[in-house]
Amino acid sequence: MKTNCKFLITLMMIVLCSASAMAQHKGFDPVKFRADRERFITTEAHLTAAEAAAFFPLYNEMFDKQRVIYEKIRNIRRYRPVTEEKCRAAIMEMDRLEIEINELQATYHRKFLTILKPGKLFDVIQAESRFHRKAMKEAGQRR
Repeated sequence: MKTNCKFLITLMMIVLCSASAMAQHKGFDPVKFRADRERFITTEAHLTAAEAAAFFPLYNEMFDKQRVIYEKIRNIRRYRPVTEEKCRAAIMEMDRLEIEINELQATYHRKFLTILKPGKLFDVIQAESRFHRKAMKEAGQRR
């Protein structure tokens, strides 16, 4: 379970960083990206219109909060600290932020379970992962 969480966190960090990088290129449209993600997840997880309408506002809220934290991690990683003590502090801060992401995700998963059955939520998580892999592959092909 811990390995899956770390994998998902790493995957999401890559996606968010690449989304940020793609935003600098002319063709990236964050609104279209979000709509495509919602459409893909709805189709792949077989969400009903009512389930999707209840789920995605909460999902997007979680995603926006995670993005803020990923940006903090990205800023820490941008430059190597000059001293060993500052390196230690940077590592500890990144660890703290990753735990914050995990706690945020766990909190939202509990909220999602009030909307979706566990099997559907599992399918959503899997679909999200597939969507991000697909988006990364397509972004790589555009370059």
